[in-house]
Amino acid sequence: KKLFVLSVLVGMTILLMIILGHIFLSKIIRLEEASIQAVKLETNMLMLRRHEKDFLNRHELKYQDEFHQSHQLFLTNLDQLGQRLDALNQSHESENRLHDVLIEYGDKFDQIVNIEQTIGLTPTDGLYGKLRSAVHQVEETINTYDDDSLLAAMLMLRRHEKDFMLRSDKKYVSKFEDGFIDFNRRLENSYLSNSVKNQVRSEIESYRADFLSLVKGYETRGMNAESGLLGELRSTIHQSESALDTLEQHINNEIPTAVKNAKITVFVIALTLAALILWLIRLISQSIIIPLHQLSETMQEVEKNRDLSLRVDDSGKDEIAEMARSFNLMTASFQKLIQQVMTSALTVSAAAEELSVVAEQTKKGVINQQSSSEQVATAMNEMTATVQEVARYAAEAANLSKSSDSETSQGQLLVKDTISSIKQLADQSSTNADAIKNLQAESENIGTVLTVIQGIAEQTNLLALNAAIEGFAVVADEVRTLAQRSKESTEEIKTIIERLQNEANQCVAATLKGKEYVEATVTKVGAAGESLTTISEKVRSIMDMNTHIASAAEEQSAVAEDINRNVNHIAQVAEENAESTSQTTETSRGLAGLAADLQKLITQFKV
Repeated sequence: KKLFVLSVLVGMTILLMIILGHIFLSKIIRLEEASIQAVKLETNMLMLRRHEKDFLNRHELKYQDEFHQSHQLFLTNLDQLGQRLDALNQSHESENRLHDVLIEYGDKFDQIVNIEQTIGLTPTDGLYGKLRSAVHQVEETINTYDDDSLLAAMLMLRRHEKDFMLRSDKKYVSKFEDGFIDFNRRLENSYLSNSVKNQVRSEIESYRADFLSLVKGYETRGMNAESGLLGELRSTIHQSESALDTLEQHINNEIPTAVKNAKITVFVIALTLAALILWLIRLISQSIIIPLHQLSETMQEVEKNRDLSLRVDDSGKDEIAEMARSFNLMTASFQKLIQQVMTSALTVSAAAEELSVVAEQTKKGVINQQSSSEQVATAMNEMTATVQEVARYAAEAANLSKSSDSETSQGQLLVKDTISSIKQLADQSSTNADAIKNLQAESENIGTVLTVIQGIAEQTNLLALNAAIEGFAVVADEVRTLAQRSKESTEEIKTIIERLQNEANQCVAATLKGKEYVEATVTKVGAAGESLTTISEKVRSIMDMNTHIASAAEEQSAVAEDINRNVNHIAQVAEENAESTSQTTETSRGLAGLAADLQKLITQFKV
């Protein structure tokens, strides 16, 4: 248990060192990630400067969109960096200052974009467009009247305008004003009419006003990188770069500091834990070594003096005390065992002598068993011959049963054919009966027709009677005679038909009765067929039983063979046992001697 506690303590110490290492390493890694994030901010700053320069050089609004995207990405990365530093408790004022400066940088850039749009991103829009339109109007008017002096003065104004736009120098504004005065003087001295002069004067004034507006826009934007909005933008850029450098320096300085603090903390904790573990190891070692030494001395004393009555102090609850208790229990068990062995040795000695006597008697019994086994073997040989004969007769009976079954099957087939023929006869008789019934129905129809004829005859009589009344006596007599003959013929036909109907009815009755006899015969033959089927099944059962008897007899024969072999083997084994019994007698005598030796050895221990 003490070693287990020590192991647990060492494990906890290692786990604590791992946790501390993980904490400090995690902090250093997060500082490294913050440093990488600061480098990303520097990259984002360069992208902002690039989009700014692209817009100032190309005057395309797509660079403003790209600037806004990079600006938003910069702010997002800056917020992420701020979150990392807050988590590390390394927040710095340069972070907030950089955020404010970057917002100001974006605003200044948007102001420059707006003033550039006011000035004109292309020569045809903004102040550029108005100035271009105004100068073209003046030139068109002058060219209309073909005044070379005014045209030369106008060209000088255009030159000063271009010089200003190319060099952004205000001295060209003064030259432009001088050229404007010279243009007005030449306009006054020209041969143009007053209305034309007023028109040209108005147009040149508009041109001048547009130029001065353009100059004002340039001044607002900045005549150079240090003035106007460009100067403010440049100052903002420098401030942002300074704040970003300060923030990067702060992060880069914190990394070595964090590494140094981690090393110092881990070293101090490791040193403290190592001292504690060494002290515990020394304390536990003493509590283990001293009891082990006492236990070792007692064991040596037991081995030297062969004294199983010695015991070790087993007070305590640690593993050493448990080992001492186990040793005491073991010596007590040995002590009790030796006592029992001594007692058993005496018993074995007596038993060995008795065994010798019993072995001699066993030898005689085995000899008798050998003689009996030989007689059993002879009897089993005779039984084997008898069983084989029974098996042969059973096989013959099975063959006869098979022949009877074959004959019965043939008789059953004949009965089935007879039943089938009688069934066909019954069907034919039923058909005849149906035909006779139809004949009877037709005869009844003939009777119906005769009834109608009789009715006609009666009506003829009535007609004859009427004719007699009316005076046709001769005709009436003939008609009456004819009617009488028709009546007589009808009566004869009726008589014949009645006899025919009676005979048909008797035929139907006889046919139906014959049908009943045939059906009864079919039933009886079916019963005979079922009886034959039952006989066939019983014969099959007899055949199966005979087959089983034959099989059983064969198995009995095989078993008898096995018994015969086993009995022979028993006889052989009995003979071997007889020889072994003699050896057992000798061994028992040796056992008695060994028991005596064992008793001598056990008496060497002190009990």
